[in-house]
Amino acid sequence: MNNSNNITNLLEKAKLLKSSNKYEEALKFLEELYDQYPNSEEIKTTLINTLFDYGGYLNDYYILKYEKARQTFERITILSPKNYRAHYNLGIAYYNLGQMDDAKNSFEIALSIKPDYKYCLYNLGLIYEDLEQFEEALNYYEQALEIDSNFTYALTARAQVRQILDDLRHRNKKF
Repeated sequence: MNNSNNITNLLEKAKLLKSSNKYEEALKFLEELYDQYPNSEEIKTTLINTLFDYGGYLNDYYILKYEKARQTFERITILSPKNYRAHYNLGIAYYNLGQMDDAKNSFEIALSIKPDYKYCLYNLGLIYEDLEQFEEALNYYEQALEIDSNFTYALTARAQVRQILDDLRHRNKKF
């Protein structure tokens, strides 16, 4: 069997493992395959896609394995440093772990790669809202809405932050 057919068959095995939600087994297999054939774009792409699927699974509300998700998305950023989705998802994992500085950094890297990524802007707004830096949060929600004026999450968050700021201004006038 030639090398190309062999790689194709091995990738099919990995995809089958992934489709059976045997992510760790599939990733172990793909990492070994990538070590053997580091120049194969097909193997690298399959590895990255499997890492994305696994990381999303780990970050899921019902699974809550955020540290493992962080490691998974970090691996993608090593394999593909300019992958804005990897940096964004790494930011989500950091956010879920309560590591706000690392989350901000990851979102900012993603934005440096894809400046019009509304989800990054929105999530930066969430971080600043959590830090009670409401003007900064509002700024990020506004930026997200400049990209997509119908972005429901940002519309809702902007309204809530505006209400908080109005309440704070009203309260400060009383004193």
